[in-house]
Amino acid sequence: MSYDKIKDVKAAGEAVTDTAREELDAVKAHLECLVTQHVVPALTRAGDKAGTLTEQAVANARELADHTRQDLAKRTRGQTSWLSIAISGVVGFILGRLSR
Repeated sequence: MSYDKIKDVKAAGEAVTDTAREELDAVKAHLECLVTQHVVPALTRAGDKAGTLTEQAVANARELADHTRQDLAKRTRGQTSWLSIAISGVVGFILGRLSR
């Protein structure tokens, strides 16, 4: 190969390299623009929505726990009062029988 042909091939290779580099830079800039305009806002909205849903879930769990606790307290109080009356009656009956 002659020196001129080698020079031409080298120049063509450099031109292709420069073109490829420019195209890569353009794609990189386009990708950054796309991420900035579309992906980041979508992720921000998703994060905000997840935070809101988490707060709602915690509030619902607390409300459910409060209702369950109140319901259990009502049931326990009702059973305890009837149980106390029954025990008092039995003890009173036994003491009354023993005191005769």
